[in-house]
Amino acid sequence: MDPSHIVAYANFSCEIRIIQARNVEFIKSTKNLFARLYVPTGNNKRIQLNTKNVSDKSFNLDCSCPQEFLENLHEQSLVLELRQRKMWGSQLIGKGEIPWKVILESQNMQLKKWLKMDLMSGSDYKEVMLTTPEVEVEIKVKVTSVAEMEKQNNKRFNNWNECGCKNGHDHNAWCNAEDCDMFALGAALEAF
Repeated sequence: MDPSHIVAYANFSCEIRIIQARNVEFIKSTKNLFARLYVPTGNNKRIQLNTKNVSDKSFNLDCSCPQEFLENLHEQSLVLELRQRKMWGSQLIGKGEIPWKVILESQNMQLKKWLKMDLMSGSDYKEVMLTTPEVEVEIKVKVTSVAEMEKQNNKRFNNWNECGCKNGHDHNAWCNAEDCDMFALGAALEAF
């Protein structure tokens, strides 16, 4: 296989927390407010996440992804919508975006901020708005390469060459390498 065609993977971990909303007093029933998030997944696709309300809700996303996805993520945005539940569906009140570039380039890839919601045309509340609604969000991202993950796993677990026995292999332990071969042979014969 051509080494130039090998895709490098990374573990992408993201925690998104909706802390609270403010300047939403103009909305008749704030208990029906919720946030909808759109997280890009590549190839012009995205994941839609909904909260039950807009106070202290969090999402954790963990996935393995090609390095190319992380490079393209710099050009994408995390989209947050402030919505109100209605009898049939929901109504979009406001929308805000945070560029992933800002998140990924922030200190320790952590960002906490008040996100201003741009009111949508056709919203019942646009005319009665005195102040712009805002949602406080906190985003923490951790990216680990597959090589780093394997290194961490090797530290966490014994090497494959060690069985983890108190005395290790062939140190007058109850089971040495020859015994393991016999157990494997016995298990194979047992299967027939």
